[in-house]
Amino acid sequence: MSYSLYLCRFAGGEPTPMDETAIRDVLDPVTLGGTAAAGSPEFRELEAGDGGTADVHGDARGLTFHRFSPGRVLDLVAELARRTGAVVIPGDGPAIMTDEAHRRHLPEGFRAEAIVVPPPALTGQAISLAISPQPEPRRRPVLPQFPYHPNPVATGSVTASDEPCACCGQERGWVYTGPVHAADAPDTGICPYCIAFGTAAERYDACFADTVEGDVPQGVVMEILERTPGFTAWQSPNWLTHCGDGAAFLGPAGTKELRAYPDAVDHLRRQCAEWTWPPGRVEDFLGSLDKDGGPTAYLFRCRVCETHLAYADFT
Repeated sequence: MSYSLYLCRFAGGEPTPMDETAIRDVLDPVTLGGTAAAGSPEFRELEAGDGGTADVHGDARGLTFHRFSPGRVLDLVAELARRTGAVVIPGDGPAIMTDEAHRRHLPEGFRAEAIVVPPPALTGQAISLAISPQPEPRRRPVLPQFPYHPNPVATGSVTASDEPCACCGQERGWVYTGPVHAADAPDTGICPYCIAFGTAAERYDACFADTVEGDVPQGVVMEILERTPGFTAWQSPNWLTHCGDGAAFLGPAGTKELRAYPDAVDHLRRQCAEWTWPPGRVEDFLGSLDKDGGPTAYLFRCRVCETHLAYADFT
């Protein structure tokens, strides 16, 4: 391969010497021309048992493998990493370490993307897979515009899929994952285009939200129920409205997410007051909201005045 591979052990973000005995045990038998009885050469030409070769520069503080080939040479790199606790650093790719505890010792630039491959699994093949160029991600078509659900991928209501749509039969690159309210509609597999165009609603007599709260024009109600991706809630989803229009759904939220939306928290607090809960219980409830667990809040934004709204439910 034309690029380089680095092997280094770190402590506190700085290189620290590897076990020289381990280096000699692994590399001396495959070093062309042999090595001296003492010391360690700063340059080696390797030829592994399968004929694979590599040039190696460095010493116990770090080894660089140039022009290496797949196969046994990479097995030697893996063996060194396992025996010395060193980190494998591809020229272009995430660092490979054998233990999560090593992450805090890495230089800061390597920490976030470093991957852990446990010693039994760290082989030459594992390194090869990690450093091989990855295929370009598929470019998926642009989603239809949903005024009342502006980012259904971020909210989890639409996800990437290569399966054909259960409604139109075409492979659209995306699939709806939220609720479908209909007697004979498929539970999954409808593409967002069939929702946007009203095809699924017409074919199955379906809607994708349960109720629309508030006094808004009938056209708004139908747009939300029949041509907007819904969302999954603990109870039947309820679509909020404000300023005479449907609000835009922004996603599920917990206490942490709602810190950025004090107006939505105030809206929730007023709702809880209507439940005649004592003030202490209201604040406990608001502090227990969990995006991924329960109870969960559902965050909206008014399309007219941009006030944030929310309601919460639980099992």
